[in-house]
Order: sequence, then C-alpha cells, then structure tokens
Amino acid sequence: MTTTESTDVGRLRGLIAGLQGDLMIRNAFYLMLTTVTTAAMGFVFWLITARLYVVDDVGRATSLTSAVTLLSYFSLIGLSYSLVRFLPTSREPGDYVSTALIAVTAAGAVASFLLVGVIPWIAPELGFVTQSWEAVATFVVLATTSALKLLTDSVFVACREAKWNFLINGLLMGVVKVGLPVLFVPFGAMGIFVAQGLASVVGAIASIAAIRWKLGIRLRLRCRPSLLRETLPYSMGNYVTSGLNLVPLLVIPLVVLQGDGPAAAAGYFIAFQIATVINAISFAVGESLFAEGAHAAGRLGPLMRRSAVVLLVATVPVVAVVVLLARFVLTIFGPAYVDTATATLVVLALGAFPVAFHTWTSFLIKITGQLRAMVAAELVFAVVTTILAILAAGHGTMWVAVAWGVGNAVSGVVAGVALLRRPAVADERVEPMESTT
Repeated sequence: MTTTESTDVGRLRGLIAGLQGDLMIRNAFYLMLTTVTTAAMGFVFWLITARLYVVDDVGRATSLTSAVTLLSYFSLIGLSYSLVRFLPTSREPGDYVSTALIAVTAAGAVASFLLVGVIPWIAPELGFVTQSWEAVATFVVLATTSALKLLTDSVFVACREAKWNFLINGLLMGVVKVGLPVLFVPFGAMGIFVAQGLASVVGAIASIAAIRWKLGIRLRLRCRPSLLRETLPYSMGNYVTSGLNLVPLLVIPLVVLQGDGPAAAAGYFIAFQIATVINAISFAVGESLFAEGAHAAGRLGPLMRRSAVVLLVATVPVVAVVVLLARFVLTIFGPAYVDTATATLVVLALGAFPVAFHTWTSFLIKITGQLRAMVAAELVFAVVTTILAILAAGHGTMWVAVAWGVGNAVSGVVAGVALLRRPAVADERVEPMESTT
C-alpha cells in the first residue's frame, strides 16, 4: 500500500470514527433506520391486507388509522417534547416519566371516547367502530395504547438511546404486525385496525420494560402533577403546535374518503405511507437535533449547519429513487393502486423537500423557545393545507398531495422568518435546561 493510499485509508477511518462519535448523527441514524424499517414492515402489512381484504375495507381502515394517529398525538398533551427537553436534566427521572405515562394514558382514554361519540356525524363510513360495546372497548384500548407507545419513544430519544426505537418499533412490532392480518379477515376493516393495534400493545409493553431495566429509570404507579406544572407552558405550547400540525393528517384522509371514495382513499394512504419513508429523514434529524440542544451547551449555529447538510445529502437520492420507481412500487399492491396513486406518490415524494424545510425550522424554534413563532408557523400549516385539500377534493388525490407540499413550504417560511428575526441566531448558545424539580 502506498503512502497516499495509507493516508486515504486513515482519513476514511477518522471520518467513520467521527461520525460514530457524533451523537446527533448516531441517534438520527437510528431514528431513520427505525422509520425505514417500520415503513418496510408497514409496506408488507398493507401489501398483505391489500391482497386479503376488499379495497373498500382497506380504504375505511386507512382512514381510521389516520384518525387514531392524530388522536394519539393529541393525547400526548405536549409531553413528548417536554420529556426530550427536560428529562436529561431532571433529578427525578423515574417520577417524571411515570407521571407523564399516567397522564397520557388518561388523556388517550378520554380522547378515544370522544372520537367514538362523534364518528357517526363526522365520518359515517367508520360507523363499524360503534356497532357494539365490544367494538368500542377494543377501539378505546388500542387507541390509548398507541398514544402510550408514542410517549415511550420520546423517552429513548431524550436519553440518546434511539437504538431501542429501532429494536422495538422497527423489528419487534413489525414482525408482530405482519403476522396478524390473516387472523382477522372475517372482521373486515375492524380486523385490519385490530391487527395494527395489537402490535402497539406488544411494543408498549416492551418499551416500558426497556425503560425500567435497560435505561435504569424506575417507574411507579405514581402521579406527581407538580412535575408537569413546572414545564406546563412549554408542554402546552408544543401541544398546541402538535395539534395544529396533525390537523391535516386527520382532515385529508376523511376529505379524500368523502370526496373521492374509498378506493381513492386507499390509494392516497398507500402513497402517503411510502412518502413517509422519505419524510422520516427530516423527522429523525430534527428529533436528534432537538435532543442535542437539550443535552449539550454548544452553539446553535454548528448544529443548524450540520443538520441541514445531513438533511440535504440524505433526502435527494431517496426522492429520486421513489419518483423513478413510483409506478413499479404501486404495482406490487395491485392495478387499482397504480391507477389511483402513481401521480400522487410522485407529488408526495417531491413534497419531501418542503417537509424537510418545515421540520428543520420548526425544531430550531423549539430549541430557541420561540413559542409564539411555533404556534404561528403550525397554524399557517394547518389552515393553508386544510383549505387547499378541501378545495382539491373531488379533483383527484394528486392535487391533495400538492396541497400538502404547499402547506409545508409556507409554514417553513414563517418559521424561518422568526429565526432570522431572532438576534444573533447563528452565535446563540444552547444552554442545558434547569432541573424539573
């Protein structure tokens, strides 16, 4: 080996070692791997259901899944972000996490019952959820568990242990989920929902066990509201912004279902799930960036630049692949999905760029604590996206996908302006938060 080759090998090893030691990149990698694996398992799950169930049942189940996803995030009452922001410096992590788990469980149960109550009016196509007390009870338990599982994900992110998100969400839950659809075919759309929900139950149990025995956080059936009150303004600010951010995720599937029919709703959902793989890059980098802002007393400028470079380098090739192979990928699900969702998938894939911009700027203003800007940016996103989606309904799901991209772009601009107006953003130091006690 020549001297030049030895030098190149040494530089490569140094680069790899540097990347492995970069906690932001390492946790972002695990979070991206989690979402990619989860999406791959989800791909297999929906492929199986598309073959086993009639397309109308798939359409109804996808709309119910989207509604429960939104309900779960609402049930977090802002605590997922507060855990990432305050848990690293908490003197009583066990009590803090235990209290958050109990609060989210209660909120999830209440929200689930409320959704059951309004389904006959806002989404008659989902009336199968209210046909019996057994169906209602099943829905409430599974929807509440879904919210609980989301909160445990934030505990792993806060502790810089995102590998557990991968092991539990990506592998364990994925394997469980793909094996269940065949068991519930007689139950139609409700059977598809139960198959997904049972995987969340397994994931929640595994996550709580990992938090207790692998992270060493002692959990109790003990609720200390005082711990939540101390971070209440930050939690509520994030609760409002999270709610606004998730409004389109509830509205769009219902709008497509009512305006374009169950078959179009199924096609849009499958396309959106594939696009979620791309969007996972921005969410993973954003969450890792957020966690680093809570842990380290470093300058915000370097974090901004590093995260932006990672976003760009990772997003461009993935978008290119999905755009080129859109029709082929949808062919696997069946001809009906190719006809209804190819153009939609292409538009959603290109929309990954405004999604990345929106995500990057929103996490930055979370770090800087600009609560008003956070609310303003997400309000713009919810209003613009929802109005455009309603206007596009009935004209094809491709235009609904355009509404999604435009809403993200406009929101990103609003958050970006807030960052630029903040004095000396590039040189601002991100100090560790005080203890929650």
